[in-house]
Amino acid sequence: MAKSAPHYSIMKIIDKIKNVTKVIFWLIFILSIAPSVLKKLQINSCYDDFINTLNIISISVFFVFEIVVEYILLPQSDSRRRDDFIDNSFGTKYSSESSDKYFDNDDLNIGLYKAATNLFENVFFTYSIIKRMTFRKTFIPSIVLISILLFAYYGFKEYYIGLYLLQALFSVTLLGGLIKHFILMVQLHNIYEKWIAIFQIDDFKTNTEKHKTLVYRTWLQYETLHSRLPADIPNNFFLSLNDQLTEEWKKIRLRYNIN
Repeated sequence: MAKSAPHYSIMKIIDKIKNVTKVIFWLIFILSIAPSVLKKLQINSCYDDFINTLNIISISVFFVFEIVVEYILLPQSDSRRRDDFIDNSFGTKYSSESSDKYFDNDDLNIGLYKAATNLFENVFFTYSIIKRMTFRKTFIPSIVLISILLFAYYGFKEYYIGLYLLQALFSVTLLGGLIKHFILMVQLHNIYEKWIAIFQIDDFKTNTEKHKTLVYRTWLQYETLHSRLPADIPNNFFLSLNDQLTEEWKKIRLRYNIN
């Protein structure tokens, strides 16, 4: 069971920003449909300019926060995670602090076999959590996406062209998030299956060095995927599944005789 890790502090900051963006997300949704709803109800609004201006500001702030998280904070978190992984697997001290129970393989000797086991566990946890996040990642964004597109189309003649383009870009961002989630899930499944196959090789445990290129290749595939499509797992969601997945991982270790 994971207690602490060097990248947790950054993930907490990311979670706080994500909570703010959730509020902004719903604000944008309400502001985007408000003019069309008021017009449909034949309610004359003297606040159209204010609503549209506030919507532009909200969408702009939303994009800024998304950029900060995706291009600044997540890479920093990933760098700390990788350093801690190398320290735990090979006994180095690249990280200024060590994780506590982030990996459940401390009984293994340091070296390539432990690194492979840690990678197997990482992929298992990430893939399992991503699968469980599918509903929350698709249901509400899909509804909001369809609603924004419909209302934007309905009210196109009434909106400023700049606002319409921003709303369209916001919609594309939501759609891109859904597509990225499913691509990530499929790719993680493929990498997970590769680790299962690797740990079924007869002499993998006794002669790991013989299969080191296979380990390195699968390792790089996972890290490349992780850097291009960050899992973006909320810390509270991870913690809610941590105990359950830890028990499942213990069963996997028994099944594939990882010791």
